[in-house]
Amino acid sequence: MGIVSTTQLLGVIGDPIAHSLSPDMHNAAIGVLEIDYCYVAFHVLPDGVESALDGMRALQIRGLNVTLPHKSAVMAHLDRISEEALAVGAVNTVSLKDGELVGQNTDVYGLATALERTAGLAVLPEHCVILGAGGVARAAAYALATRNEVRRVSILNRTVARAELLARDMQRITGKAIDAGDLTKGTQMRRFADAGLVVNGTSLGMYPDVERTPLADTDAVHPQLVLYDTVFNPLDTLLMRQFRSAGAPAFGGLDMLVYQGARSFAIWTGIEPPVDVMKRAIIGRFRA
Repeated sequence: MGIVSTTQLLGVIGDPIAHSLSPDMHNAAIGVLEIDYCYVAFHVLPDGVESALDGMRALQIRGLNVTLPHKSAVMAHLDRISEEALAVGAVNTVSLKDGELVGQNTDVYGLATALERTAGLAVLPEHCVILGAGGVARAAAYALATRNEVRRVSILNRTVARAELLARDMQRITGKAIDAGDLTKGTQMRRFADAGLVVNGTSLGMYPDVERTPLADTDAVHPQLVLYDTVFNPLDTLLMRQFRSAGAPAFGGLDMLVYQGARSFAIWTGIEPPVDVMKRAIIGRFRA
């Protein structure tokens, strides 16, 4: 990959940012496609978000990914925001189009695509359960509740008040039946009983705290209950192993990460990137 005077710049902003895998997967795709782009990481502190976006416009940076803790903060400084991003309350992709900064959210697409292509759920179960009530859980709630075949979504969180707030908000936006509860064994037993999908939207089990799990007891898991764990590091989480030990299928969050990144790439460049190349680049980083 050679950088010349015509090279167009893409990147990601966050705080911290050194851990980001985005440069690995995007530059791998750029290299295979042999297109004149370069993707870099920018460490932007919270008080520098507005300046960073002003700089994006001034420097004609073609696109930026946005990661924690800036996904909501950037929204105040954009010219247009997509319907999905407004519903989720977070922007993870900013593009510069005709002088305007346009915000979108590709996490919803990433999860929906991973459920279909990785977990084999072209049709989702009528009842789905989400663990957690943060930003990932919010994107998951929107992705699930906007599907016609899903009739009910349950949101379970350690702090029930946060789950109730998210449930009310998503019910208002989607018109679906959404209830809330805690993460205790009893609640999980009741909610899991007739559910067909559990999406883990918590960070429990993420490196380095790999021995943590949001599952209260494997007795709550039945073989027809599919797990999609949005945690991608490690590739195989304790929660995934717990579900498999109960005879249930379990899938990790790497593909969601790749698909959301691929969607951002296509928005910026107009080119569908090679997702297999992007995935191998991330796995290579884990093994390095």
